[in-house]
Amino acid sequence: MLTNIFLNSAPLTTSLFFIMGAFVVFQILFAGVRLIFKVLKKSIDKYVLRSILGIIYILVLLLIMQITIRGRGQSWIYINFQLVSIIFYTIILSVPSKYHLFTPIVIAFMFFNSSFTSWESWCSGIVLLIFYYSLNYIKNNTKSKFPFFLYFTVSFISGFLYWFFIKIKYAINTPTFFQQVIYLGIIELFTFGYIAILYTDVESRAALFRDATHDKLTHAYNYDAFDVDFRSLFKDNILSDGKFTMMMFDIDHFKHINDTYGHLAGDKVLQTIVDVVQNVLADNDENIKLYRTGGEEFNIIFPHYQVQDTQVIVKKIFEAVNHTEVDVGQERIHITISVGVSEISKKDVSVNDFYSRVDKALYHSKRNGRKEITII
Repeated sequence: MLTNIFLNSAPLTTSLFFIMGAFVVFQILFAGVRLIFKVLKKSIDKYVLRSILGIIYILVLLLIMQITIRGRGQSWIYINFQLVSIIFYTIILSVPSKYHLFTPIVIAFMFFNSSFTSWESWCSGIVLLIFYYSLNYIKNNTKSKFPFFLYFTVSFISGFLYWFFIKIKYAINTPTFFQQVIYLGIIELFTFGYIAILYTDVESRAALFRDATHDKLTHAYNYDAFDVDFRSLFKDNILSDGKFTMMMFDIDHFKHINDTYGHLAGDKVLQTIVDVVQNVLADNDENIKLYRTGGEEFNIIFPHYQVQDTQVIVKKIFEAVNHTEVDVGQERIHITISVGVSEISKKDVSVNDFYSRVDKALYHSKRNGRKEITII
């Protein structure tokens, strides 16, 4: 906790470092709890976990602060952090509406501070609620990914009004009042700047992830993503006997399409097939992934599916693609695919054993006239 020496000698600097530390500690705490759930093999939505953990974290921090200053002369010393905690609660946590507890939290703190008889406390409480709902409104009703100046303007005005009622309640002198308001403005600039950097970093990492795991032409997952997921599921099967099935297919006579209509036509065929297959998967199970693992070769992994459970979806994909036609200029290309399907077996010692069996099923379809499904 902050010491009186640091608070008195460098309150702004101390507050900035404290806020940064609070954000970092929460990220570490969140990562640690997620790891615990993963080790225990407990499934939980990470956004729900983040919201619940964040609410508990900020409440514990605020409660500890209130206890340390309760009954003392400068009981308003953590006001700026309280205001920043609303920004944390609203923007960083992005708490879903069904978990919104802000109004009861404000009332609970008023009760804790014995402030029910203070009109100034009721006014400042109303300002906090307006501040909170204003941030939520901005977050949900602006097209900008991060409306920095709008957030800051609303935050500063709300903070000024909040400090105004605190000034009256605790008879704070005017120089101290304006000093704290200026400190608040600087802290809010710092906070929103930090959040803006986080948003930019997340977008950059998301873009890098997409580039690293997705095929640039079709936007299906690429071979690298397939290799990681395939090996992970294979390992899970060894450890916990978790079944999964794989479908492999490629486009019949794709070389002929390229040679006859050109590579741009071939690219259009690939993109069309991926769109068709993704639509089928989205209508059935979004956990099933499509990978482009070669030029005209694709794999689909069905996690936790036995082979008989995949047959309906495999047939839908097969029929949807085989009824697809691609217009290229004045020509119309009719597409067909050959398919191989197999389920992991206890006899599979390595990933190559399983992969080779699915590959064998595919080539059985190709050698037997194409436009066929072979299940091994």
